[in-house]
Amino acid sequence: MSLLHKLTAAFSPPPKTVPDRSLAMAVLLLETARADFERGPEELALIRAQLADGLGLDAAHTDALIERALDSAGTAVSLHEFVSTLNAELDADGKRQLLGWLWRVALADGRIEPREEALIRQLADLLFVPHADFVRARIAAGG
Repeated sequence: MSLLHKLTAAFSPPPKTVPDRSLAMAVLLLETARADFERGPEELALIRAQLADGLGLDAAHTDALIERALDSAGTAVSLHEFVSTLNAELDADGKRQLLGWLWRVALADGRIEPREEALIRQLADLLFVPHADFVRARIAAGG
């Protein structure tokens, strides 16, 4: 390897890894819980249950996924990489299911804050979920 290649490799940022579907879903759920600047225990419990039940994970894998998601959300510049993963890997039914999960997280503390609704609306748009499905998911979640 030439000196130029060694220097380039030494100063190049590490290659970005594409998040997997489970991680992307967990990040969006956690970000929805954090949208009102509070991530309460009822929201975390609901996220844990949704991921475990929806993805068929045991408790240890669910906790590990949530830890990875917290780390990823804390270092991410934007949610684009997570939304891109979900657009590539989820069909329309999967996106509607995720939207329902997001609404339930927003409602976990008994109210939907404007920031939570704005984030879910933005995510629905980025995931190409039709507005009618956005409204149906909110109603189905109890909002």
